[in-house]
Formats: sequence, structure tokens, C-alpha cells
Amino acid sequence: MIFVVAAFAAALAWTGNAAAKPAAAAATQTVTVKYGPWTIPGGTMDRPGELPNVVTAAPKPCSNCDIVGEKPDLVYADGSTADMNTGPMLHHFVISNLAAHDTVCPFSPLGDRIWASGDERTEKTMPDGYGVPVKSLDRWAMLTDLINYSAAPKTVYISITYTIAGAGSTTPVRSLWLDAGGCLTSDYSVPAGPSTHAWTWTSTVGGRVVFANGHQHAGGVHVTASDATTGALICDSPATYDTMGGMRTIVKMGTCSGDPLATVSRGDRLTVTSYYDSPTAKNDVMGIVHAYIAEG
Repeated sequence: MIFVVAAFAAALAWTGNAAAKPAAAAATQTVTVKYGPWTIPGGTMDRPGELPNVVTAAPKPCSNCDIVGEKPDLVYADGSTADMNTGPMLHHFVISNLAAHDTVCPFSPLGDRIWASGDERTEKTMPDGYGVPVKSLDRWAMLTDLINYSAAPKTVYISITYTIAGAGSTTPVRSLWLDAGGCLTSDYSVPAGPSTHAWTWTSTVGGRVVFANGHQHAGGVHVTASDATTGALICDSPATYDTMGGMRTIVKMGTCSGDPLATVSRGDRLTVTSYYDSPTAKNDVMGIVHAYIAEG
């Protein structure tokens, strides 16, 4: 069952080079979509319940529009936040467009991965004048992995508030999924103590990177994306920790926004490097920088 709520409209004004950005201001509105419900089985702190990697159809917030912002949350039916203090953990979700190929890993069965987060629930806001285009023929799917540290089963929804503008009113950006695990899987292993893990992709596109954010698991310190060809740092996303449900967990990953953060040329070697300092060896960590590029 899907719930959609449209909210306020506001003007988005900017000035700049008319050849690089739209010439008119874009009016925006917010649309909240609740995906679900999912019931996560009960568990314990040592052996939590899990509902792993469920793939479902994911309605779009609009048929023809540009998305300029996205804010995810995990909630109960009444809209209140579900987190580790009451049991549930949003291990991760990924929304992909099955009607398009992933830029970095074009043979990924997930299609074009356009939105994602872990329990840090990262809010994405594109710089003024940029947006992710949504077309009427796009087909979205959602992959979710949900965990429950409570003994009682928990029924939850993933709630995403999108900020949208009219179709074609912004300069389009496309997703760059830079994954330390490579293209076959996002998971990799780390030893106990400090470690780094890197993966490099030769870019098939050129343009201006305008937004990026990281994703790691517990034990992560920070994750970076850089252009090894030019030596430019694209984004350094640090992990911020807090205690929830009696556990030390990541509650925030840093975001990078700029016009541009970096300019990438076709053929540049882009490297994602994930830094961990794990108290124990683990075989299922992640290190991802999810970036957005305006081509040309």
C-alpha cells in the first residue's frame, strides 16, 4: 500500500549563465510517499530479526518532473520515527530506475540506482538549478534490508519526502554510484583495526559533479571520492556516531554540495576509498559515495 501527500509550493530563484542553467525560476512542491508496510520479525540485540533484500515496485512521486531534493525516514503507521531506540533499523534501501542503465555498472540488474540511504537517512538537496529528471516511462523499484533489535515484530514504512519541480525546469543530473565493493557486490571484508579499501572506475561521462554523500557500516570512519587523473577531491564524507538502543551506530554521513564540486572528463579515473577502524573483523561492510553529475 502506498500513501502520497503533496505539500506546499514555493519559488526557487537563481541567477547564472543561461547557457548552463534554465533561464526561468522553477516552482517546487513537496510530495511524501510512504512505501510499505513491511513487518520485521522480532529478535535480540545479539541476533536481531531481519527482512533482507526485499525488492518491490516503487511508485514515483510524479510522472513527469525534476526532483531537486529527497529526505528519507523509517516510520510507523502513525508517522512517528522508527529507530533502534524502539527496535527497527533501516539497514539500507535503494530506489532504482529499471528503464535505464546504471552509469558506473551498466549490467547491474538493479538498473539505474538513483536514491539510497542506510540508517543515517541522508537528506539530499541539489544545488539551485539542478535536478534528477523523472520521465513517464521510468519504472522504479525499491530494494530494502530492514533489521529489528526488539523482541516484538515491528511493522514499518519507508517514508520519503521529495522536493519536485516542473519537468525540464532544471539542469538534469545523473547518478554516479561509486562503490568500494565494485560492480558485483557492495559488501567487502575488513580486519580488526584501521584499514582502507579502494576501487577505481574509468569515467564514461564528463561534466560537473554537484552533489555527493557517503554510506558506511559501523566501524566506518569516512569515505572519499576523488579524481585520480586530476588529483581533485570530489567529496569526503565522514561518519558521525551516537548511541541508539544501547549500541554505538552511525547516525549521519557527510554530504558535499557545490556548483561544481569537481569537473570530470570522460576517461578520468574516479576512485572511491573507504576507511574503517573496526573493533573486530567483519565480512559485510560497505563504502559507497553516491554522486550526481550534470553532463557536458
